[in-house]
Amino acid sequence: MHQSLRLLFITALSMLILPRFAAAMDLQPHRAVYRMVLANVARNSDIAFASGLMAYRFARSCDGWTVENRTLLQLLYQDDTEVDSLWSFVSWESLDGRRFRFHARYDQDGRTVEKFDGDADLDASGGSGRVRFWDGKDPIVLPKGTVFPTAHVRELLEAAAAGRSRLDRTVFDGASPDNPYQVNARFGPLPSDVAAGIGKTFGLAPLPGWWTQMAFFPTNGQETLPDFEMGAWYRADGIADNIVQQFDTFSLDVRLKQLELLPAPDC
Repeated sequence: MHQSLRLLFITALSMLILPRFAAAMDLQPHRAVYRMVLANVARNSDIAFASGLMAYRFARSCDGWTVENRTLLQLLYQDDTEVDSLWSFVSWESLDGRRFRFHARYDQDGRTVEKFDGDADLDASGGSGRVRFWDGKDPIVLPKGTVFPTAHVRELLEAAAAGRSRLDRTVFDGASPDNPYQVNARFGPLPSDVAAGIGKTFGLAPLPGWWTQMAFFPTNGQETLPDFEMGAWYRADGIADNIVQQFDTFSLDVRLKQLELLPAPDC
């Protein structure tokens, strides 16, 4: 299940870019804490309980965007087996969307299960790219048209602001061996009162907002069903809430509980 969690902790919260109509507004660097609880369970699920916290930091440097994520999740199964997971991720994406670095680690019950470290780049003409792993794993060739997470969301919200309702793209986020993913996104505007409620508890001024629903298909297979799906609400400044991560037999509800705005860099 840890491979699926990566979407919740990276792609969803890397959706931090403004639509074209709001170009005068900048992204809001911030630090946030999200509470995770079990939302729904299918009849055939072996999950009895889920709870967790996600600490997330999104910041801008003079040459790119950085994401830091540390997530603790506890799962209790029907047979009373308990699994405690710790997922850590750090990434940097250049402002032009062509370069990407990533460091991911997944621990289960105190034991490291997976680690991924490396960098990737895309050629300037929008062609293919290449991923290099720092531990000697075989490199990955990225197909033409691949984008990194923040660039993907730029396209998504620009498409939404232009009145479109879907965007299908290949995305590499560096968080699992299943990368890259074919991400099929559907989206639309939130009612103004709903959008204004995102961040209202923390004193944020109202901004336009969008709902999104995304399905993730690994590009290295022929699956007709997605590995997982995710829905979320986003403000125009990139702050996210009401995230729902859907797995095969259960879903997690993720809500914003703490928020601290961070200053922009002095470049």
